[in-house]
Amino acid sequence: MKGLYLLLDGLTIVFPLILSFDKRVHFFSKWKSVLYATLIIAVPFLIWDFIFTEHGFWGFNPDYLIGIEIGNLPLEEVLFFIVVPFACTFIYECAKYYFRSIRFQILDRALYFALPIYAMILTLLEPTGWYTLSVVISSGITLFFWLRAPKFKFIGIAFLISLIPFLIVNGILTGGATSEPIVWYSELQKVTPRIWTIPMEDVLYCFTLIISVFLLSEFFEKRRLI
Repeated sequence: MKGLYLLLDGLTIVFPLILSFDKRVHFFSKWKSVLYATLIIAVPFLIWDFIFTEHGFWGFNPDYLIGIEIGNLPLEEVLFFIVVPFACTFIYECAKYYFRSIRFQILDRALYFALPIYAMILTLLEPTGWYTLSVVISSGITLFFWLRAPKFKFIGIAFLISLIPFLIVNGILTGGATSEPIVWYSELQKVTPRIWTIPMEDVLYCFTLIISVFLLSEFFEKRRLI
């Protein structure tokens, strides 16, 4: 189906956009901070994407694209780095409101240990490919900055909730609902086991992308309110 990837981008962002005006969460009032953070974080991710696409570490099936490219990346892939962080940051803001009376120290501490263990498992499963190595390093850097921001109490729970739609979208992109994957990966650059059709590395990729946006948007929001 031509345009399926673009349709997924649209479905990812439409509900957070509509629900942004909910009077309890007031997400629309933070759009500026979220947009700045999203665009800044998108830059290294797009460079990463460009390099890995150029070297054939992953690629895109033209049967599901509209055919517009920016560099060697389809437009849909570029939009992915805008719509996904936006939608996940909406989840984060909802978590801050609806879970405001709950303390998540135990959950956060569990994630502090679970993420490095998960990364270690990836490196031990098979000879380390470039995708595996890159997500292990980038997620470690992201975790370091999260550890330095303990006052942001809802990052862990927001990440876990965000994993659900992220994995659904990634599952579709990697062939979970199509005869061929929209996004394919070189088996030489990742571990063989998958979660459904999703590379195991994508969990750390998701963590790096959305937690970076959470932290940077909080920084911009704090500066805006000073």
